Amino acid sequence: MLQQSDLRGGPLSVWVGADAGHHNRWEAEKIAIELHDTVLPTARTVCVHEVNDHHAMSFMLPIGPSEAVMATLVAQGFGVASSAGYVAGPETLRLGAAEAVSAHKQRREGRALRFPGQRSLRGRHGVSDILAFSAIEQVLPAGITAVDTRGNLQPFFKDGKLILFVD
Repeated sequence: MLQQSDLRGGPLSVWVGADAGHHNRWEAEKIAIELHDTVLPTARTVCVHEVNDHHAMSFMLPIGPSEAVMATLVAQGFGVASSAGYVAGPETLRLGAAEAVSAHKQRREGRALRFPGQRSLRGRHGVSDILAFSAIEQVLPAGITAVDTRGNLQPFFKDGKLILFVD
């Protein structure tokens, strides 16, 4: 079973926001996954957020990334911000990155592309197992007993919870 620190971040967790001004959510999601796979592989949770009129991304990491990683993101054109106080890049993009950090850390908004327990959710699962063995905290609409994950669940943060909406 997952520990609370896996879900909400432990005492050393750092949230990093990156914003390149993507107007297309799917493009932002693709880039967020690429960043997770390359420069931020230790991120436990990867999210995309709507900030102002575009999309930014955020990453919850067990420890802060190196200065070199942050500089790499800036060199690639991202505005970056972290919960540890690091801010760099173009001003408007820094603001979006900081907003993504805040939304993720406070769990008020954002679509989770990667989250603890996700890899074990392949195939059909009972809602009770999804709640017990992943970071997902609520499944909507109420009354659903099982979910066919189709290999790609993307829950979202709302009101402090990671919620999976099944249509």
